[in-house]
Amino acid sequence: MREEIRFYIERAEKFRRNAEFNFKNGDYDLAMLHIEQSMQLLIKAKLLDLKGCFERTHSLRKLLSEMREIEGVEEFLANYKTVLRNLERAYITSRYYFEEFFKEEVEEAFEALKELKEILWRE
Repeated sequence: MREEIRFYIERAEKFRRNAEFNFKNGDYDLAMLHIEQSMQLLIKAKLLDLKGCFERTHSLRKLLSEMREIEGVEEFLANYKTVLRNLERAYITSRYYFEEFFKEEVEEAFEALKELKEILWRE
């Protein structure tokens, strides 16, 4: 199980780096998608660590709601509800149609990703 968790965390980091590349190139829709993927993998890795499994869903809010007992998660959900909704939209729209995101939205999503990683994976 530990190897699988490590794989998820490493993959999340790769998606974060892809998001930075997309952001620098002005591809904000792709940056949002890659931030969403990074966040989703960090959450699923933590669920594997805590519970040994996770629900087969792509809803960041639903996955995070399974970890409300972790200090900071409840506040994170409250503080970033719009960002989380935008990230979920980025995931869905990347597959079915195009949605435009703005630089400021991506910057907020990067902030959320950084904060979430600190909450879930405190050393």
